[in-house]
Amino acid sequence: MKRSRDVEIDENVDFEALVQSKQLVRGLADAGYERPSPIQLQAIPLGRLGIDLIAQAKSGTGKTVVFSVIALESIRTDVNKPQVLVIAPTREIAIQIRDVLRNIGRHIQGFQCEAFIGGLSVRADAKKAPKCQVVIGTPGRLIQLMTERILDTSEIRLLVLDEADRLMSEVFTKQIQYVYRRLPKRKQCIAFSATFSDDLLKLLDTLMDKPQTVRLTTKVPELEEVQQYYKSIDVGEIENPFKRKLAEYKAKFEAAAEILGKIPFHQCMIFINSVPRAMELSKWLTEMGWMSGYISGGLSQEQRLDVMEQMRDFKLRVLVCSDLIARGIDIDRVNLVINIEYPRDKETYMHRVGRTGRFGTSGIAVNLIGSEDKEFMESLKNEGVHIMPLPENVSYSEFRKILSDNEEEMLKRHCAKRQDQQDKRPKFTTLDKKLRTADDRVHASPKKTANQSKSSSARYNQQDEKLPHSTQSYDQPYPGQWHMPHATHTPMPTFPLPLIQPSPTRHQYSHQFIPPPIVAPSFPPTYSRSHNHFIPPDLFF
Repeated sequence: MKRSRDVEIDENVDFEALVQSKQLVRGLADAGYERPSPIQLQAIPLGRLGIDLIAQAKSGTGKTVVFSVIALESIRTDVNKPQVLVIAPTREIAIQIRDVLRNIGRHIQGFQCEAFIGGLSVRADAKKAPKCQVVIGTPGRLIQLMTERILDTSEIRLLVLDEADRLMSEVFTKQIQYVYRRLPKRKQCIAFSATFSDDLLKLLDTLMDKPQTVRLTTKVPELEEVQQYYKSIDVGEIENPFKRKLAEYKAKFEAAAEILGKIPFHQCMIFINSVPRAMELSKWLTEMGWMSGYISGGLSQEQRLDVMEQMRDFKLRVLVCSDLIARGIDIDRVNLVINIEYPRDKETYMHRVGRTGRFGTSGIAVNLIGSEDKEFMESLKNEGVHIMPLPENVSYSEFRKILSDNEEEMLKRHCAKRQDQQDKRPKFTTLDKKLRTADDRVHASPKKTANQSKSSSARYNQQDEKLPHSTQSYDQPYPGQWHMPHATHTPMPTFPLPLIQPSPTRHQYSHQFIPPPIVAPSFPPTYSRSHNHFIPPDLFF
């Protein structure tokens, strides 16, 4: 298979020249890794020396394998204590890292690694933590395990920060610093990301000792084998901005369905910023015959893991998603990405588009451009990102991926089911209803009716109607917040209110003070109907 030059090397080098453990070389071969990519060739030897390392390369070039090899070469399997700590920004990335480590380390006798993430049982984590040599986790759950004395960090010798630009952002910085202080002073620290700003490098300098840098990309990494296109969406002159936004959503959904029917693909990821709109789009595509699912931070952890498993098993062909899985998630059959709307920054856009064209293969990304998206697209072009108008015909041979016999059979089943329902054009029940009532809503009295104040489903619909990127109250669901659209409960008071900072508590056995959990400053407190007071936001996302 032809691959791009960012994953191909000129030297005649294989993993036997980089890795000492024969069991690890065998595991890499069984997992399909024959020759190292440029980032693996340069970073693995430096990491094995035990020096601090900053590695930058674009998404899909094998960064996970780099720190997995370094970790597996550094552990002692006769010591049943955590020796490597890998921190990931999302639960899905943590699970994926665990699977990669288990896959390439399958022949190492006595090796164990576990993922510790929010949304799952702490009691189960307490049983797993003492037995594994490699710990992978999200910041919130790791802090909880440390403060409750469940996770022993006394033998940690390697700290890995995956997607470091996200981990060292304002949301996670204090949590990462807290975890860092709980680790032994003598340790190796490795940071990986597709982008490193000057501010990020300054923050990493506080955690590292004279780090070596391996950089294979510029500030905005080029996605060499991903063809990026745009399609303009015009709904005409609509004065009401709310109604215009809904009309654009409807037009973009129909355009996305047209693209799915016109461009041959294996699996597709559709990114959208609005969670309610993602739910409706996924349902609508399923009714049209596409095997579609959606994932966002509002789902339970079991639901999120189930959706990702279905996508990896090829049971789903289209995944509608938020930026929750824009980073780090690797599904090698994905060769089409559609952006219903742009993200809030250029780095996230590159991560989104990087879900296709993994490990040097080819892919296509299509951006649907509405009235609010033109300025962002121009800024991308000014940064050197090459985006072309979507042509009438796209050559399938340029981005077709090699599938196994089972995958080819699954693809035929998907296509057959889609063919059976090809003539169906289900309606957008929610969007059409809101479009019909948009004018009445704008001219209506601001006072709520009695039914609206008592019904949380009415409140849920109202907050759903707010425009993205506008100034909104905190009285709406955010990723991880518990809400039941059809339950009745006390109306939420006016926000913003100051976050509740819990005071330190004493441990029940050692009587030492335990610091309170670190509350992410960007999220509001949640109103508890049963306890009639505010509780701090969930840290473990």
